[in-house]
Amino acid sequence: MSSFNASAKIPRPAGALTRSLCALGLSIALSTVSIQAQAACQYHVTGQWSTGFTASVKVTNEGSTAVSGWNLSWQYAGDNRITSGYDAIFSGTNPYTVKNASWNGSIQPGQSLTFGFQGTKGAAAAEVPALTGNMCGTTASSASSAVTSASSSSRSSSSSSIAPSSSSAPSSVSSSSSSLAAPAWSLNTTDSFLNFATTKNTHNLEVHNFTAISGDINGAGVATLTIDLNTVNTGVALRDQRMRDLLFETATYPTATVTLAVPANLISNLAVGKLTTTDISASLNLHGVTGVITTKVSVQKLSASRILVQSLAPVLVKAGDYSLTNGVEALRAAVGIASISVAVPVDFALVFDAR
Repeated sequence: MSSFNASAKIPRPAGALTRSLCALGLSIALSTVSIQAQAACQYHVTGQWSTGFTASVKVTNEGSTAVSGWNLSWQYAGDNRITSGYDAIFSGTNPYTVKNASWNGSIQPGQSLTFGFQGTKGAAAAEVPALTGNMCGTTASSASSAVTSASSSSRSSSSSSIAPSSSSAPSSVSSSSSSLAAPAWSLNTTDSFLNFATTKNTHNLEVHNFTAISGDINGAGVATLTIDLNTVNTGVALRDQRMRDLLFETATYPTATVTLAVPANLISNLAVGKLTTTDISASLNLHGVTGVITTKVSVQKLSASRILVQSLAPVLVKAGDYSLTNGVEALRAAVGIASISVAVPVDFALVFDAR
């Protein structure tokens, strides 16, 4: 079987947004020079269904020295195979080797990074393999946090592509490596927006945004949205800096990523000018934590080459679900106010143009 080569995607700068998104993010961070005693690796099954699974690996520098450049490997004993991944460079066809992308190769003491992937499997539960490599030593430091999902809509994937195995792929993921690699629709960053709102002192509501997002829907029907958290825009420069430093910790977690499998035939069956609604479940990687978000959206085909996806109900993102509670408290203390909300509503309208 031929091996694959997949490159992690660097977020594209977006055009000015009239509004923008809530904090989603994915942990990136840093690595080690002589790592076996300096870092720990944890493999987490984040979702699974009858024919596939999603998973992530968290790497932590447990040493006292900052290092640069990391890699790790694993092999599945059974029929689990990877089909796509993000925030790292993948190669191999079982065993698999993963190394850092160009922007997340260094890791400071006590800091972590997370990368994720999607795969296929048989009827048995998703496997938790042993992780090896310069980040992990020769034995695994892996732990499963399996979350079962019967719905294929909860499958998450990524912007990087991996040649699928001979195992049957989930219905929303094509078995063609070329279709996995090529985006079918690209986010129009000028016409799209994502907003999030915060509440101070119980009654003071403010709407904020990010000014750089990017994304696409690939040929396999996997949608990916990447947010540059450094571009948070609250209208106050000092507050923007505090949110970058105290809340998002963008030196370690500069981006946020949402992935989801678009329901089969949703776009192709939609006539120009027509609108449909659907419930979605997506994977959100924010501040080093991967969780699931759900909402109802409308999908409208504006023309043969343009679609609009818009939230019909706000997505509620809770700070405690993404290890952001301490950051919220740090913001509150820095401003000297009584309270800041620990849950934020998010709304969005995303315009995609056919490639």
